[in-house]
Amino acid sequence: MTKSTADPVYDEVECQHCTGDGCSFCDTTGRVFVKHPAQKCPHCEGIGCFYCGYTGWNDLKGKYD
Repeated sequence: MTKSTADPVYDEVECQHCTGDGCSFCDTTGRVFVKHPAQKCPHCEGIGCFYCGYTGWNDLKGKYD
């Protein structure tokens, strides 16, 4: 299986749940990768909810992406 030439570009942003200190939602790094352009979650407006994995960001990079 080959990857397509139109792979999404990801931005590294600060986890909104821990404000960069590191937590279980960002694997203690304080940062998460999201599809470019980085946008706050439309459901919670960046506070953290089920839809954004409690990180506050829309379109998180998946574990196997």
